[in-house]
Amino acid sequence: MPRQAIWDSMLDADMNVRYWGYLGRRYYALDKYSKIFLAVMSSGTVASWGIWTDIDILWKVLSGISALIAISLPILNFQRQIELVTAQRREWVYLKNEYDNLWLILTAKAAEEVVKEYKKLKTREITTTKDESKLPHDEKLLNKCYQEVLVSRGLGSLTLRGKE
Repeated sequence: MPRQAIWDSMLDADMNVRYWGYLGRRYYALDKYSKIFLAVMSSGTVASWGIWTDIDILWKVLSGISALIAISLPILNFQRQIELVTAQRREWVYLKNEYDNLWLILTAKAAEEVVKEYKKLKTREITTTKDESKLPHDEKLLNKCYQEVLVSRGLGSLTLRGKE
């Protein structure tokens, strides 16, 4: 079993853990702030009804914005995105840990045992990535995560994948 294949898989898993973690935090923040904004806009519009009678257009605009946000939240469905991204990250954490372990025991086990374990992990990796097409892809964030992996593994002087 080529050491390079295990090494590359270990780095890919590490990058995916970071990528899905960042996306999860992004969706959590979007969900939280959109709900806070909706609550503030809705309650502010209603609570200040007496003031708004003097500024007719302002309360109508604020009410309209609140309604648009309320309508868009179920469509955007940040909660579902958070669940999907969290599931992806959980699987990649498992794979990362297993690849790390495989790397550590590479020299201690017989070659055929390592090959068998590597094939099992690659099969799980394929299963893990099948749902990624339903989730957003952020190339800039992916490159950031890849750079973090290189730095964390002591390879910070290398270039990004495919960017020689």
